This record gives sequence, structure tokens and C-alpha cells, in this order.
Amino acid sequence: MKRLLKVLALTLSIMLALSGSAAFADEELGTIYRQHYGADLTQLPIVEEPLTIDVWRRFSSTIMGSLADCEVFKKMEELTNVRVNWLYPPVGSETDNFNLRCASGDLPHMFSYPPEYKGGLEKGVADDVYIDFSSYYEQGMLPNLKYLRDTYPDIAKDTIMDSGAMIKFHMIDYVRSDPWAGLYVRKDLLDGAGLDEPLTIDDWDNMLRVFKEKYGAQLGISIPQSYGVAVSYSFAAAYDTGYDWIARDGKTAAYGPVEPGYRDFLSLLNKWYRDDLLDPDFATLTNSDYQAKMADGTYGAFGSAYGEIGQAKVSGVNKNPEYKLLAVHQPQAEAGKATHMRQYNSLVRTDYDVLTTRIETDGITEQVLRWKDFWYSQTGGDLCSYGPEGVSYEWVDNGNGDETLKWIYEETGITSKGDDKDFWTVYPLFKLHNWGYLRDSTAYEMQPEVWQSVIVWGEDGCDWNIPMIVETAEETETLNRIMTDINTYREEMTYKFITGQESLDNFDAFVEQIKSQGIEDAIQIKQDALDRYLAR
Repeated sequence: MKRLLKVLALTLSIMLALSGSAAFADEELGTIYRQHYGADLTQLPIVEEPLTIDVWRRFSSTIMGSLADCEVFKKMEELTNVRVNWLYPPVGSETDNFNLRCASGDLPHMFSYPPEYKGGLEKGVADDVYIDFSSYYEQGMLPNLKYLRDTYPDIAKDTIMDSGAMIKFHMIDYVRSDPWAGLYVRKDLLDGAGLDEPLTIDDWDNMLRVFKEKYGAQLGISIPQSYGVAVSYSFAAAYDTGYDWIARDGKTAAYGPVEPGYRDFLSLLNKWYRDDLLDPDFATLTNSDYQAKMADGTYGAFGSAYGEIGQAKVSGVNKNPEYKLLAVHQPQAEAGKATHMRQYNSLVRTDYDVLTTRIETDGITEQVLRWKDFWYSQTGGDLCSYGPEGVSYEWVDNGNGDETLKWIYEETGITSKGDDKDFWTVYPLFKLHNWGYLRDSTAYEMQPEVWQSVIVWGEDGCDWNIPMIVETAEETETLNRIMTDINTYREEMTYKFITGQESLDNFDAFVEQIKSQGIEDAIQIKQDALDRYLAR
């Protein structure tokens, strides 16, 4: 019942927020009710005597000096009696440092969000670097994870390898298919021009032309830079294709750039480039360049990750008090034609931690496993999602028999809704982002525009997105060999087609070249991995 109430509250509040002209106002876009997705099956503290665990983790932040400053880890140490000793590799040398530690045996107890192990995860187990914790799982050492796997079939499928090995501790979302990237439109420009939210490619074409004529504004996208994902899963998806791998009908692996629709996608962007509707620097933009153009009025619409919007909003409002943003749906090739791809995250995320054989060598296997399992408990998940109760939030009786969450950042002097604070200033201090834990995605409500984005983008179809398949070490080696050249060629030719340096009359030759580079073998590898995944 509480889940239903939550959904209804979110739906109603979002409808109200989007029905008026004041998009992204500070009013609540939903209500978080106290509810339980996980279990609390860990006896606390984890250990009676304090235990220190060495954790390797990439880290670079202007917000805090160490992850030890994050309120989550402070509270976690208090609850579990387990302290993290952070091992930060030199910025820019993370992969080299990781490989050196693996090769030399100078292992931490855990690698958090590590680079790809050469030969794959199971090669890491065979090399006595990683542990396969499936036997410990069967012994009952991970009861909270077992509860999630027993309760949610998708979690069970995505937390094992094809072989049945368990190597990764994933971030696990409460809400399936939670997106983090998509398209935004300047709502103030839309209203000023008397236009409705664009729904089709034709709507987008008309809107961009009006924005250019009336405001001098362009479309902001970046291929293949960070925000390229928003383009691939937006404009390309209108034509049933993408910038990379897809799973047609959820069952058939395909490479988007050799699909017929990719030509239509390129033709569209070429037209917008020729007509000066597209930022001509789209292929060379840095993130800072992109951020500046989001905020200074250069873009009337753009693709972005939700976490960047706070910064754009703050900068934009400072330059123009009328500046408003609106997250919008995937454009349709024609009215009523469903889209099947978008930026997509499965319930089990690709972010993960791995434990090393050092925990066995040091004789602390059970303690560390119980510590990791606590992150999957309801209490651990709430802590990671919301921060410490009484510090970042509190539960309040709403008088109707439910407890609702109230953010209290304001009382700490840090507010996510203030005009001078953006998402990434607040988030790292009170919550976790990349870590193996149980996450409530509704915690994005800490910033209304972020939550509105998640809801709107999440309504678009994603049934052709390729799931979290796993290739064997041999398949990975072959795939990397094939795709290195193909991806380079794809990027080069995509740019040339869009800018007109290469005629679209040569698209068939482009496809044939990719075929000659071995794409059909790569597709077969993806298909085999997809078949194994579907058979789990």
C-alpha cells in the first residue's frame, strides 16, 4: 500500500509541476514514504574489536579531502565498528596502479569501482587476486543479499556470472531502469516562443528553428564525449538504432551504426548542422565547455546527465533570472511511434566492488563479507541513499499513518535547493554514488529537477537496450581486437557524415567497411553472451 501511495504522490506532484510554466520550482515533486525493500539481517556491530579494511578507490574531489569526510562512512564505522583505510591511486594513473597491485600481490582487501581486470573477472579469480564468494553465499554469510535475490528475480539473474560465480558486489537499485541521461529544453524559451513540449522529430526541427531565429540558440550535443549517450539514446532511438550495441526485440544483438536507421539519424544531424541549428563544436567540446554553453544561453536544448543540471541551473539563473529547464521525452520519428531505447540502468548496476584474496590470507573473510552484506540491508541502504538520519534527513509523521521523509540539509548550512548549491556539491557529502549497496533512487528528490528528469526519461521505452551480459575472457579479447578499429572508424565517419565532409551517399560503403572489419563476428559474440544471459 505504501508503495502505491508513493507512486500516486509522485505522479500527482509531477503532473502539477509540469502543468504550469514554473518548471523546476522548489516545490516538492513527490513524497518519500518510509518503506522496506530490503531486510535487516545483520547483527551489529559487525565486530566487537575495531577492524580496519584497506579499500582501493579512485578519488578526486574539490568538495572533501577524503571519502572519510562523507557522512555515510562516518556513520557506517559507528554502526559496524569497521573502519576503512582508503588507498587512493594517483589521479591519472589509476589503471597502471591497479595493474601493478594485481601483478605484485600488493592487494587491498577490496577494490572499489576498479578498472577492467585483464582477461576478465574470472581470470582474476583464477589468478588468486579476486575471490568468488558463491561458496560463502551458500554458507549463509550474505543474508541480506540472499533476501534481495530470493525476492527479486532480476537481481538474482544479474548478480551472478554465466558460470554461476559471484564476484561483484553491485550497486542495486530499488527502481528498475533508472536513467541518468537524456534531453533538456529551455522551458523559458519554449514558453516565450509559444511552443508546446516537442514530441516528434518534426516538433524538434520546428522548435530548433524558432529558437535559432528568435533567440540565436542552438542544440547542444556531444559525440562521442560524455554526453553522447544522451544523443545515441534520444535522436538515434527515434529511428530504432543507437551509437553502439542494441538488442532488437530484447533477443537479437545488433550493432546500431550498421542498422538502416543510423543513416536517418546522421541525415537529421547533418541537416541541423548545415542549417546552423547544431553547435558546430559538438565533437570537440570538453565538459567544462559544455557546462558553460548550457548556462550562457548558447543552447536552447541539449543532452545531459541529470547531475550536471544543478550547475547549469545555478549559472543560468545568475545570468538570466527567467532561466528554466525542462526534461523531455525521447523524440518520436512520427507521432505515436514508440521508441525502444534510452539511456538505461538495470536494477543491478554496472558499478561494483570486488573482494581480494587478502581477506582470506588475513583471516577476516567472514567479517568482511558480513560488512559488505550490511550495505544491502534496509538500514545500510537507507544510510547510503539518504545519509544519516538526523543529519541529512528525518522521518516525519504526516498524520495519515505514514512517515514521510524531510530533508534537513538546510539546518546543516548546506541545502540542495539553495541557489548556490548544485547536485554534486551536496550529494558526495551525505550520500554514496558509486559503491556496492542497496540504493533508493527516490532519494534523487533531494533536488527537484533531478527527480523530474528521472521520472520523465524513465517513462520512455528501453526494451531494446542490451542487458548486462558477460563475455568470456576469450570473447572479450576477440571483441576488443575487433571493436577497437571499428569504434575509431565509426567516430571518424559519424563526424564526417554529420558535418558533410562525407556524403551520405556513401553510407552503404561505410557499412561494408565495418563488415570487412569483422562486425559480424563481434555481433555473434554479443549474441552468444545474450543467449547465455537470457538462459540464466
